[in-house]
Amino acid sequence: MYEYCCDECVKKSFIPPSFGSVPKPIQSMPNISSTQCNAASTNISPIIGGKKKRSKKKKKVVFTAEEPTIHHFDPYNGHGAPLGLNNGRNGNDCDNGPRKSQLTEQLTLLSTLHGRARRQLRDLTKHDLKTVVKYGIKTKGKVVNGAQRWMFEYGNTVVITDPSCKTEITSYNKAINIERAFITEEMLNNHNEAVRILREDPHLCTTHSIIVVDQSGSMKECDMNFFRSRSDASYGTLALDYIAEQLYQMGDEFSVDAVTIIEMKQKGCVIVDREPLDWILFNKVLDRITTASPSSHGNYVNSLALVERIIKRDLALFADLDADDIPAFMLLFISDGKPSDCHGKHTTMRQAIVARLARALQSKLTFIGMGIGATGSDFEQLHLMVDTAKEHGAESQFNHAGLNPATLSITFTSIATSMTTTRTDLRSTTGEKVSKTEKNYSMRQKDKEDNYGVPFRRETYDVCRYVYSPDAKKTSPEANIYDWKKVPFINYESAGFDIDKDPFGKGAERLAYMFQEIKPKKKGQRWDKVGDLMVAKESRFIEDEESKEAFHLHFCRVQQMAQTFATEFNDAVMKAPLLKPSDDEVSLPPPITFLDCSVYEYTNEYDERCGLLVEKYLRGKFTKFNSNNGFIHEDSDGASIQLAIGEVLLTDFVQAFSHWVYERSRHSMLVCDLQGVLDMEGFRPAFRLTDPAICSKLRGRKSHYGKTDLSMRGIRNFCCRHICNNVCAALKLPPPNGRYSNKMKETEDEWTRVSRRSTGLVSETDCQLVSRIPDNDCKDVSNDTMELGCCLLNGPLLFFGPRVVITE
Repeated sequence: MYEYCCDECVKKSFIPPSFGSVPKPIQSMPNISSTQCNAASTNISPIIGGKKKRSKKKKKVVFTAEEPTIHHFDPYNGHGAPLGLNNGRNGNDCDNGPRKSQLTEQLTLLSTLHGRARRQLRDLTKHDLKTVVKYGIKTKGKVVNGAQRWMFEYGNTVVITDPSCKTEITSYNKAINIERAFITEEMLNNHNEAVRILREDPHLCTTHSIIVVDQSGSMKECDMNFFRSRSDASYGTLALDYIAEQLYQMGDEFSVDAVTIIEMKQKGCVIVDREPLDWILFNKVLDRITTASPSSHGNYVNSLALVERIIKRDLALFADLDADDIPAFMLLFISDGKPSDCHGKHTTMRQAIVARLARALQSKLTFIGMGIGATGSDFEQLHLMVDTAKEHGAESQFNHAGLNPATLSITFTSIATSMTTTRTDLRSTTGEKVSKTEKNYSMRQKDKEDNYGVPFRRETYDVCRYVYSPDAKKTSPEANIYDWKKVPFINYESAGFDIDKDPFGKGAERLAYMFQEIKPKKKGQRWDKVGDLMVAKESRFIEDEESKEAFHLHFCRVQQMAQTFATEFNDAVMKAPLLKPSDDEVSLPPPITFLDCSVYEYTNEYDERCGLLVEKYLRGKFTKFNSNNGFIHEDSDGASIQLAIGEVLLTDFVQAFSHWVYERSRHSMLVCDLQGVLDMEGFRPAFRLTDPAICSKLRGRKSHYGKTDLSMRGIRNFCCRHICNNVCAALKLPPPNGRYSNKMKETEDEWTRVSRRSTGLVSETDCQLVSRIPDNDCKDVSNDTMELGCCLLNGPLLFFGPRVVITE
């Protein structure tokens, strides 16, 4: 409650301008006369020049050297605050008298014009300042013109006052402190492997984010809370809410994603070139807050031309891929207003570049324009680029973050989530499934392994057996189906077969039935079963009956090719010195074989020509070791053998086989979806496998190996989840993701010798220095070359890891 010295002052409403509000109920002091009060008030110095006189001419505001006199009204009438109430806080009181009132609304703080302007710029209210002075920590500031200034800090806000602690000099929000990530040895290893993969096998890259950050002079403006400038806000939120957010969403999952960052000044400048999305990149982007130096103009055309050259370089690497298999590109363009190159020809050039990129990538390109600036800023050209991208087939959107870092943060987080969804979609195995009608069937009872008492059907009319043979048309003119060769029954006396009516097993695409050849008895019309039990397979869906020929063709061709690879793999295993049995061990590595398959054709009761896919029946525990969707069977407690390299799980050979095929085919093919049994009955264990899948990246031949050929989706899924083992190391297979099993840690020296053969791996010291690249290390980009330091991008294929340059 304010107190006034007399009734005359109440009538005149003599309120110091520092209060800024009408006082609460007033009490007068009858002991003081109005005459005495008026006499005293004449000695009061005017506050910032007193009342302004009316004048037609505008007066300039002149800051006087003298500090204005402040009247502080003490509710305790000069007796000081009660004991224990903010008395001598922090030991830094600016006078020796009692501490004045600390009620926020009663705290007197005179605002200078400079302070008021800074508050408006930094979105601080006078109430905020009073709260800081009331609750904040008071420390000595700088000495200016012999006068000691005081600094109050509360939360993220700082207020600088004069020696009396009553006049505001300036105020600001401190820049937010974002901690750099602590880089572990595992992070270093993963980074180095990602560098190697992007260099040696860029097809595994899932997404490529190209981010253009405006670094024109206007980005130095200090008008965003928690950051010193617009440039700092851009890099801080980019690191925290785009890069770190994606890393948190991915968790421990290994993924190969590239990021390129271009700073836009008069010419484009590459700061980060196709580096992996990881915590090392996070630190590098974060350190640009202190190393970036906005200046000069911001020309859109030069930076867009640089983006186009980078994307063309990438597309040259993916020339052997179908359009659906190339990575997704995201172009994020951050600017705070109108470009410096704003002539009509420049508008045409910008639209032409964006249109070419959109037509080349279509839905694989997402163009995002992000405006930073106050409401009313000129983002017409940024809007135009976004509309042009959408018009020519790309995904596009415009976001105006204003001057609010919270809005900028939310926008980056939304973009990060969108990129995570895109990454998941590119590796998803369910996107191409079409709704189909499943056949009507009931599963066979598991306790009836023999055929006694099980309903079956018998086919004996015009039954023939065929095997897949690519040169069948030349060697067998009688074959009525291309790529098939007619062969005798497995048992020479056979003339038909019996097949169960109910399947005993089913997979994602097929049903499995018990099958056995039959032969006629010498007397009568009865038939006897002959030979071993076999398995007949057919599609689960009615719609596939019309394409049964293709169904059988793909199955047999994939199984035959997988067997060809398995034969070579078994030879490589036998020749590997580190896979020889140890001195006290006689067990040999298990060979891998795939079952032979054939097609039995017959004429049914409706006089229709039909076919069944048949292979040997596998006895034992049926196991799925891996799949085309990234599944990896874990068998840490399974059977093992002791070899020269150390203890090796038997199932390690199956996982290593998929990895070996990928390297053997020069990264163009992967044999996966491995399933079957481990036969332990012979003198050595052996894997009998069936129904594999082959994922290939053959351009223009989508699903070349049937419906289970997921192309680059399947390859990326396997490479991101495969954990290399001792067999991989013994065969000198470079890890596709830098991960290896715990058992391999015992033989890490050998692993390092045979697998980590790439050059320029980053050390821990390099990682600490990687992001501290001064501006003079970033050269401008001319029309003919794109440079980063002394490295040219239009020459041989280059990849830039942190401070690492690798050429081929």
